[in-house]
Amino acid sequence: MKILKSLLRISLALAAVAALSPASPAWAQVDLTRIAWIGDSEGAGFTAHCLTKRVQVDSSSAVIARTENVADFQQPIVNDPGLGGCMVLTSLAPSFTYEPSTGTPANLALPRPYNNLSVPGCAIGDMLRATTASETSGSCALFIDLVLRNAALHAGSQVDQAIALSPTFVFLENVGNDYLGAVLSGTIIDGVTVTPLAPFTADTSATLTKLAAKQPKGIVFGVADVTSIPFTTTLPPFLTSGGKLVLNPATGLPIPLLGPKGCPTGVPACNIPPTTLVTLNAAAYLPYGYGIPCAVAPTLPKCNNPLPAAADAAGNPGALIYAADVAFLKQRGADYNTAIKAAAASSGYKYYDVNDFLLRLKAGFDFGGITINAAYLTGGAFSYDGFHLTPIGYALLADDLIQFMNANFNASLPRVNLTTYLFNGGTNGGLAGSSSYAPLNGEDFERAVQAIFTPEFARQLASMISLPKPSLVHGDSGQVQRVEPHHRGLDQP
Repeated sequence: MKILKSLLRISLALAAVAALSPASPAWAQVDLTRIAWIGDSEGAGFTAHCLTKRVQVDSSSAVIARTENVADFQQPIVNDPGLGGCMVLTSLAPSFTYEPSTGTPANLALPRPYNNLSVPGCAIGDMLRATTASETSGSCALFIDLVLRNAALHAGSQVDQAIALSPTFVFLENVGNDYLGAVLSGTIIDGVTVTPLAPFTADTSATLTKLAAKQPKGIVFGVADVTSIPFTTTLPPFLTSGGKLVLNPATGLPIPLLGPKGCPTGVPACNIPPTTLVTLNAAAYLPYGYGIPCAVAPTLPKCNNPLPAAADAAGNPGALIYAADVAFLKQRGADYNTAIKAAAASSGYKYYDVNDFLLRLKAGFDFGGITINAAYLTGGAFSYDGFHLTPIGYALLADDLIQFMNANFNASLPRVNLTTYLFNGGTNGGLAGSSSYAPLNGEDFERAVQAIFTPEFARQLASMISLPKPSLVHGDSGQVQRVEPHHRGLDQP
């Protein structure tokens, strides 16, 4: 009966939304006949570590186009099982596995640029200038030729190809790749893992100037606060067991995890301050004992060793972001958004505050008693990697963008019917388990996080973003020589 009542409430809520939404598109205000979406992995519909058809069909741009019955909307579809190794829930224990990364392009021969030109891993400079894999790095290099196909089209960068479409409406979506790499790698260095403000400002301004000269109607996204996504907010700075804080029997206070900074001379590990962010990368280290006092777990081989605060020479990422770096990242994100707002005002494009959407998502959207929120693994909106959305999340973003267009362009576009995303995980089924919002108990939750964030997976995430990669990298002990990853594991000395 509870399930039936929930279904009834959802049906009534969706019916009310449909009743408020006109059936016919408002072509005079917003013409979506030829959408051009320039973006990154979030725009591409990347989720749970992969790019695959059964989620691409529910990218935010595809949802918007489908809601408006756009006749010819094209994406660089990758046939299932996709590319990247889609993460799959294999049991409720829980355990996870990866599908093979053997997907093939479905419409590679399209004789024009795609409408969705998003390339996973690309930052704003890549969107403006990069045309082939040789001109970028990270995931941007892995996917750019699949999307831009310049060996055949010779049509230039994402921005150039968007202009070549003669678009009727433009989306410029860059939600954080200019500094997300700092968080994924755990290494915060301006000019290395963080794009300096001056080139970011210049590239954003140049991009919007070029786009607006061709199509004056469009939306530009602000960047997200990369310190407030599930990847950085899920794990506490204290030791847990079974999902509960472990208390010091002498003081009754939680036991802090161990890190390498602020320690007395000669002491390699000491308590991290409670203001420290512990990223999901820590799940790759904690099972070995990193960050855990030997007094608590003497049998773990790496107890009394600190969780790393920066990537090491072998490519193993850091797992701690201390307060000073958190403040730097927050300020840089705010400065990026100030630059975006100024460029938007100059070009006439409307600024979409993605942080406002994420704050509302964190609070939760209620649908007939079912709440979708930003909680890792249980909220339904974020996938296993902690920063890409699920098909439900992409549909919610699309619906929010439609409401934004209705408010800012005097349009009356129809809202997204969310039924298929809530009940089926997406129009094509989504990914098994990736859109699940069933609660996990504390022990299952900890096992799930550790099953997902293996050392190999943490290394792969850290290498996703397109950023300069100098031969020397900065660790806690100063400059060290970069070597190729996978030369040693976290369980080795």
